[in-house]
Amino acid sequence: MKTKQRLISSFTLEYHPLVASLLSEESTPQFSPTVIEHLHEHEIQLLLQTITLHVIPTTPDHYQLLTPEPLFALVRQHPSVQSQKVSLCEYQHSADNIEQVITTLMLTLPALQYNYQSSTLKTLAYRLNTAKSNPSPPTKYLPKKSQLALFAGVSPSAIRLDTNKLANNDDKGKA
Repeated sequence: MKTKQRLISSFTLEYHPLVASLLSEESTPQFSPTVIEHLHEHEIQLLLQTITLHVIPTTPDHYQLLTPEPLFALVRQHPSVQSQKVSLCEYQHSADNIEQVITTLMLTLPALQYNYQSSTLKTLAYRLNTAKSNPSPPTKYLPKKSQLALFAGVSPSAIRLDTNKLANNDDKGKA
């Protein structure tokens, strides 16, 4: 396995057959094309830096994805993306146990991440609330709740604080 940066316009992707099989019964959420229009070029660049595509090279300019990467699929629709780079973690079919890599990335990893991702909307609400009451970062850099809701594909009212947790936090520090 080796990691390298590639210009996004220099390669094509398709799912590995096992990945396609595992995804065959899933319904994939579709993003409105307008979602991507709300992202600035510097935001796209930062998001791309967080993405590593796990792939097998089939030709020098074609790869098979070993796990879905919905954020990349979304970000790739932005007009400025073709001139950007993304990290590729390349596995060699002969040297790596690809089936084990796929099951680890598609089954074990999501199971381990579940407790952190199950409360994403509440986490967004807490972070936004804390950021608004904090002098840093400046409010001009903060996305609005409605924009976060658009990105998440939910109503702004879904991004809300847990009132039970607020009551518990108010008791912290009291003897």
